Amino acid sequence: MCRRALFLAVTLLAVAAGPAAGQAARIAFEPVVAVDAAAGSDVPRSAGVWIDLFGAFRVADGLDLIARPVVTRQAFDGEWQTQIYQLGLRYERPGRIGLRLEGGVMPSPIGLGMLENRPDINPVVSQHSAYYLPLPRGDAVLPRTFLIAGTYPLGAQLTLSARRWDARVALVDSSPARGRSFIDAGGQPRMANVVAGFGVTPRVGLRLGAALAHGGYVAAGEPGSWGADRAATLAQIEAEWAFGYTRLAGEWVRNVMETAWDDAVAQGGWIEVTRTLTPRLFLAARGDAQRYRYGYEYGSGPRMSEDYKRFEAVLGLRLTPDLTLRGGYLTRKGYVVSHWDDQVVMSIVWHRKVL
Repeated sequence: MCRRALFLAVTLLAVAAGPAAGQAARIAFEPVVAVDAAAGSDVPRSAGVWIDLFGAFRVADGLDLIARPVVTRQAFDGEWQTQIYQLGLRYERPGRIGLRLEGGVMPSPIGLGMLENRPDINPVVSQHSAYYLPLPRGDAVLPRTFLIAGTYPLGAQLTLSARRWDARVALVDSSPARGRSFIDAGGQPRMANVVAGFGVTPRVGLRLGAALAHGGYVAAGEPGSWGADRAATLAQIEAEWAFGYTRLAGEWVRNVMETAWDDAVAQGGWIEVTRTLTPRLFLAARGDAQRYRYGYEYGSGPRMSEDYKRFEAVLGLRLTPDLTLRGGYLTRKGYVVSHWDDQVVMSIVWHRKVL
């Protein structure tokens, strides 16, 4: 009940951050509403819904209070979920070396795909499988893990940026291999994880980056821990290149997770391209691939290896500055299956930015 009250309070804070007389310079509000659907899949799928409310209030010069409540309807089970993706303070100081310090519930400090975790920014219809597709379980009692989780942990981050480089360091309360829900965490313990990253911009439009995360993902006493904390280490590289009317982006992740009998290793990533054809039309495509190697529970038998692959291509139409339609084709070969699942995907996204 307290969590629902907290979610309602944050939602009201975000809604209250709408335009008001004399407050335009201190308040920002960005609502996003999206509906997506698929046809032809072997797996029954409901229409997905995404309601995203981002609000910021300028407390003092350079200091903002950030809130981002999100309501979603899951496509595979039709269940509604409420979540808070961001809730905290952010301080920014411009200069020759810019500084940003943020604390609270914030986007994961590792993972390029987290920057696209909103329907109006995501160039295709579906979300990144690297962030939302659970890995197979070698032991049924182990917690659900991901190549790199689309998570919003509680923590603090310091970011420095100059014309040619940027660097960040963060301390968060959950592993990017497992993620953590701010609402309904299910008793998941908080485990300190350290993240560090660095990027270079050799020329305008081109950025290369790398990051490393390490910390516990299963606590002693949890099922599957066998009496000891288990740690996960993620190494990640990323790249973005924008030229003309084209943008290329991608990342690769290697995730090594300790278990009671052997390390489980997940690796893979994605690459995408977006091409603007006219002021209203654009093409986008994304390819994903993952490989997961793990041992049977209790260490019996040989190590298993499972692969996942997916490709999606869409055509987008900006009907108005606020409304975008997307439609296209998606095919994927899931973990532990041998066939490809083909489907037609579509979405409608409404977004408005109030300064």
